[in-house]
Amino acid sequence: MSFTDITILLAYGTLVIELTVFPIPSEASTLNLLRHDHQEKPSTDALSRARDRSRVSKLLRFFLPTSVGVCLFALPLLATLWPQLRTAFFPIGFNEVTNLGLAFIIAGRLLTFSSVLQLRSAKRRKRIPNGLFIYSRNPGLVGMFSFYIGLCLTLGGPWLWLGLPLYLMNMHHRVCLEEAQLTATHGGSWRNYQQRVARYLPIPGLK
Repeated sequence: MSFTDITILLAYGTLVIELTVFPIPSEASTLNLLRHDHQEKPSTDALSRARDRSRVSKLLRFFLPTSVGVCLFALPLLATLWPQLRTAFFPIGFNEVTNLGLAFIIAGRLLTFSSVLQLRSAKRRKRIPNGLFIYSRNPGLVGMFSFYIGLCLTLGGPWLWLGLPLYLMNMHHRVCLEEAQLTATHGGSWRNYQQRVARYLPIPGLK
């Protein structure tokens, strides 16, 4: 088994541990959005309006993109466990960027796992999260973006690359829903945090 295969398997292993041992509940998760019943009272924020959509609209807007994203994330794992599938899944590869892709994978998993631990610790102590959260409002998602891009660079295309815009847009929409609720819940304190800290990276245009 190559270093690339070992790195990919370890990355997915840490993802499984993160999701099962250190889960972070999300109000904008697909399950929460799908099972929320329509409310007669008027919706007051973007998350409420998303929950009040019809079931067909929810399936098309939330379930379908998430399902595609899960399937895309499964391809690299399947290709690593069963190498005979690699050529079928990833017929276009560029060995020159493999090491760069592995660096993105490792950095992404470290970033996401660290942010999850920091957020859980802050919630347990009922404190405002610091650490990575003083630079990004969503460091865990930045790590997942890095992980996905790393898989694209390491394994090639075309399917992961074609799915990248869908994954980015779907997750960005979920972040907007979460932040709409945080604004409605915490008001000025959350807006002050938004003004100080970038949504993703402290780079002009990405705040």
